[in-house]
Amino acid sequence: MRPWQILAVISGAIIAIVMAFASVSYNATLGTSEPAFAWLPAISNSNLFAALALAFDLGMIASVFGFWHWLHKNRIGAALCVALFVIASLFSIHSVRGYIALNLTKSLAPAERAADIYQSLKRELDQDQEHLSRLREKKVDAGRRERRSIEAAITALETRIEVTRTRLGKADTGRHVSPLAGLEWFLAVTLWFFNATCWTAWFGYKSTVQPPATDTVADWFAKQELSSPRHCAELFDDYRAWCATHTRDPLTQVRFYARLTELGARKFRDGRKGPMMYVMR
Repeated sequence: MRPWQILAVISGAIIAIVMAFASVSYNATLGTSEPAFAWLPAISNSNLFAALALAFDLGMIASVFGFWHWLHKNRIGAALCVALFVIASLFSIHSVRGYIALNLTKSLAPAERAADIYQSLKRELDQDQEHLSRLREKKVDAGRRERRSIEAAITALETRIEVTRTRLGKADTGRHVSPLAGLEWFLAVTLWFFNATCWTAWFGYKSTVQPPATDTVADWFAKQELSSPRHCAELFDDYRAWCATHTRDPLTQVRFYARLTELGARKFRDGRKGPMMYVMR
């Protein structure tokens, strides 16, 4: 096992675990304690969403392995693995982005609250100062009795203004901005990209180091006698039986007939609506 291969599988495992935990946490947060199914009250929506997130993350990794496994054996299976990979990737990216955004909101909440309090104190101070100016103007034209009440109101208002200024001086005026704010999608896609790259490198390398496939049709054809025409289905059945006897992987029916023609066999139809036959040229 090469060093870069060890690094790829370790990195892929770490990133996969991180993405799985993020997906499970986010989807469980969106869930509720209500039963997911009326006939199965023991399973809540939160547990169902968490299990679904974990299944999609595991399916994304399994689809990479399945694609490399079925690439040269079953194209339909490989295509289904690609479809599973796309669906699981979209679900995982959305979940991780939501998890990052949710934690950013929680981390920025105290700073947002402090900023709101600071703005509220500033508005209160401006209103009190305007009120104080009006009282002082009113005091000039007021009578002796009214002036005493105005002076008491001015004294109370000045004390209140001093208290507000003290609170403003102690308030946190800094605006805390997370360096991750606005990068939720970028981080989620980047994390998914590295996860997919690591597992693709691991499984892709394993598929490339396998010994090259031998020409099973040529080996089987060398021991056959095609001087007389033979039915196409009969030839394919003999070929599959020969592969099973020699523990070889047979080709598909279409590829078998194409290779048979390349080796010199001639294809023709026996009669207008008869079966397809093969004979040596």
